Amino acid sequence: MNKVAVVTSGGDASGINALFEGILTNEKIDLWGFHGGFDGICVSVPFRLTEKVVKEHINTGNALLRTSRSTRTFTLEGRKEIIHRLKQEGFDTLVVCGGEGSGKGASLLSKEGLHTLLVPMTIDNNIYGTDYTIGYLTACNYIADSIRKLRQTGMNLPNRIFMIETFGGQSGQLTLGGAIAGGADYVLIPELSNHMEKLVQRAKACLEKQGQFIILTCESNTLNGEWIRGKQGASFEFGGVLEKALNQRVRYSILGYTQRAGDAVAEEVVNAIKIGVAAADEIVKGTTDTMIGLVDGKPKLVPLEDVFHKTKELIATNQYIAKKMKIID
Repeated sequence: MNKVAVVTSGGDASGINALFEGILTNEKIDLWGFHGGFDGICVSVPFRLTEKVVKEHINTGNALLRTSRSTRTFTLEGRKEIIHRLKQEGFDTLVVCGGEGSGKGASLLSKEGLHTLLVPMTIDNNIYGTDYTIGYLTACNYIADSIRKLRQTGMNLPNRIFMIETFGGQSGQLTLGGAIAGGADYVLIPELSNHMEKLVQRAKACLEKQGQFIILTCESNTLNGEWIRGKQGASFEFGGVLEKALNQRVRYSILGYTQRAGDAVAEEVVNAIKIGVAAADEIVKGTTDTMIGLVDGKPKLVPLEDVFHKTKELIATNQYIAKKMKIID
C-alpha cells in the first residue's frame, strides 16, 4: 500500500475534489491530505481522504483541502522540514496541486529524494505541457455566463458598451476561452498587441449592427505593459480610450474572485478524474519530478523542468476560432 500525501498550493480552483476521486480508483493507494499547502505539511495534522467523503464533494466548489501560498520549498531548511515530516508520518509520495511556482517546489523536493508529482491546478490555464488545468473550464463557464447576462441587459436597453475584466495573470488563455464561450465581441490580452484604432472601429461596427459592444480584457493587459500581480482595474485604461474616441460611457464589470470557485461543471469533473487516475498509476510506478497533464484529452507526463522553464502559447484552436468570430484581429 502506498501512503500518499496531497496538498493544494496557490490559488484555489473548482474541480479539485474530483482529482481525489480519480486517485482513489487505485486500491493500492492510501490518500491523505494536509490543509495549508507546503506550510501545512509542517504545521497541520493530516487527514484521510476516503471514497465516501470525496464522492459527497466531487463537484462542489468547497474544496476538501484548504490552499495556501508558500516559499518554504525555496530554502534548504524548509525542504528538510517538509521531507522530515512526511517521512515521520510514513508517506511515500507527495502530490502537489498548483501552478508553475508549486511545480518548482515539487521539483526541488524531488531532487532531494522525495517522490513528487504535480497536478496542474489554476483557472489561468497557463501551464506548459498541458491543454488543460483544473479550474479552467468552470471559470470559463462563469465568464461566459457573465457575458450572456450583459448581452441580455444590452438588448433590453441598447447602445451600451460593456467591458469585463477577468483574471488570468500574465496569460490571456482564460480571457480568450471565456470570450469564445460567451460570444463576446472583442478581446484584449497580453499575448497580442493592443491596436486601439481597431478596437474603436470594432466598437463602432458592433454598436451599429447589434446595438451593443462587449469587450473582455485580462487583468494584466495594460497600455504601458506594466502590471503588479494582484492589482485590478486595468480595464479602466482601455475604457477611458474608448470613451474619449466614441464620446460614450463604458460600463465596467471586474469579475475578480468570483471566477475562482463555484460548483465544477461536468467536463471539469471528468478531466480531473482522468488526471487522478493517471496520477495514481504513476504513483504506484514510483514516477517522480513529473507533471500529469492532458493533451488532446489524454494524460501526458511532462518533466517538471519543462513546466517552469517553458512558456505555454495561446491555444491554437482558440486563436483560430477567435479570429473567425472577429474577437481578435
